[in-house]
Formats: sequence, structure tokens, C-alpha cells
Amino acid sequence: MKQLKTCLLLLAFSYGLMLYLALLQTAPGQQLQFHADAPIWLTLQAVLSLWLSRKLDAVLWAKRAAASLLQRYSQSFGLSLLIFVSLMTGLQLLIDTVTSQPLVLQQYLRVSLMYLLVHSLIAGADLLWQALKRQQQQQLELMQAQQHNQQLKLRLLQQQLDPHFLFNNLNVLSVLIHKNPDQAEQFLDHFADIYRYQLQQGNKTLVSLAEELTFAQQYMALLAQRFPSSFQLQINIEPQQQTNYQLVPCCLQLLLENAVKHNSASADQPLWIQLELQHNQLIVRHLLRPKAFAQPGTGTGLTNLSERCLALLGKPIAVIQNDEFIVKVPLQHSV
Repeated sequence: MKQLKTCLLLLAFSYGLMLYLALLQTAPGQQLQFHADAPIWLTLQAVLSLWLSRKLDAVLWAKRAAASLLQRYSQSFGLSLLIFVSLMTGLQLLIDTVTSQPLVLQQYLRVSLMYLLVHSLIAGADLLWQALKRQQQQQLELMQAQQHNQQLKLRLLQQQLDPHFLFNNLNVLSVLIHKNPDQAEQFLDHFADIYRYQLQQGNKTLVSLAEELTFAQQYMALLAQRFPSSFQLQINIEPQQQTNYQLVPCCLQLLLENAVKHNSASADQPLWIQLELQHNQLIVRHLLRPKAFAQPGTGTGLTNLSERCLALLGKPIAVIQNDEFIVKVPLQHSV
């Protein structure tokens, strides 16, 4: 069906072109010299030109790495043009020789130019259209591949959160079981609530700031059982503002956990962790009190969080370290 449609379009083009040429050659007052069979022969030549260019294009690039689309178009068009013009001019020369027609060089130059025009209009336009379609297809495939890679990378980053959170708290639970079974039971209840949030929200791309702050308060209640009155959370964000923003899930768990892991604190000298909003960013800050014998961090958690923010919000986190440890987490306005 597609081939029939192409042939009909070529036939209509041939009739239009031959009629136009006949009008150009007819002087005012003279009878129009239009041969009804001429468009049919031109259609056959156009079909041959189209078939030759497509076949040659497929053969040239079937078993070799594709160059740029411009190079591919130029080489396919140039070679098919040379073959088509040579073939049709040679065929015309053979017919004239068999029929004992006079061989005039100027006539064959005109014939060659006519076939060059036919091939340029038919095959040239077709190859250009095919090249544009290939370019659009390549751009679409590239965009789909980038989206797929981004989604895969994001899933891998999200999957890294669960083991990190799980193993750290299971170690704490193991210690509490031996030291204080009752406290271990309470710890396990809080841990189950928090881990449930991890499972429910961890697979989401974004969560509301209000949900994340509620989670942070629950997590601080968990820390209070391990370090009574040692770590305090101060939220300087109005309740109405908390519903206006979204952020990547479970980021506060990571930042709170880092604060506990790397800083010393006690009931007499608690470490205050402050949360506030600045310029569409969540600011998490606390004094820097490095533990005397703390194990050096690998930075994997912050790198993970930064990559998730970059993938989902187009901006990584910012970390500032002087007398304070400050992390700026990008936010997105809720829809």
C-alpha cells in the first residue's frame, strides 16, 4: 500500500513537471505541445531513481559504522546520482545507436542535466527526508536512554538508604538488648515506626516538608533513648510554610544520623540541630564538635543525598564547614 501511494505521488509529480515544461516551451498563440505518455516514462525513471538511492543507501551503511548524517546523505546522494545519470544517459546513447540516430554531444549533455534534475528532485529530497527522520529518531532514543539511565541511577541511590539505616540501628539495638532490655523494647517500637516510614516514603521521588519534619521528630525521639537529652532539634519553620515545599525523602534521617555519628554531646552540653528555610532551601545547621576518637566518615551518605537532589531537583546539596556544620538542601514548591 505504501509503495502504491509512492508511485501515485511520483506519477502526479511527473504530470505536473511535464505540463510545466510544456507551458515554458509554448509561445503565446501556439498550440500546447504536451505528450500524454511522457509523464509515464518520467514516472518510471523517478521510480528507478528512488529505488536506486534507497538501495544504495542501505547497502553502504548496512555493515559499517554510521558517520554523521550529513556525510551519510552526501555520500549516498552523490554516488546514486552518478550511477543514475550514467545509466540513463548510457541507455539513451544505446537506443540512439540501435535506431541509427545522429549522436550529438550537446544533446546528451542536455539529457544528462535532465536526469540530474530528476534525481535531485526525487532521490535528493527523499534522502534528505530520511536523514531528518533518522536524526529525530536518534534524538528521541538518546532522550529515552538518558531518562532510563536517570531513573536507574535514582533507584540505585534510593536502594542504598535502607541497608545504611537498618544496619546502624540494628547494631544499637544489639547493644541495648544486653544493657537494658526494657529500653531495647521501646527502641524497637520507635525503630519499627521509623523504618515503616522509610519503606513507605523511600520509593517516592519527593515528599512534603511537613512529612519529613514529622519523621525528624520521631527520629529524635529514637535518639533520645540512646542519648538522653544529648541531641536537641529546633525547627524554625512556620507550620503553614511546611506544606509549601517538597524534598527528597529521608534526607533528614541521614543528616541527623551524621550529626550524632561525628559530634560529641551530653545532657550537660547538648548539641542543638537547627532547621530553617532560606531561599527555597532547607538549612540544617549545628555546632561542629568532632569526637576525639570518631572513625573518619566516607562521605557516601552525603554524596548519595547530593546525587538524588541533583537528579530530582536539578541542584545538589551545599555543605559548609567552619565553626558550624551547615547543609543546604534544595526544595521544590508544592504543586
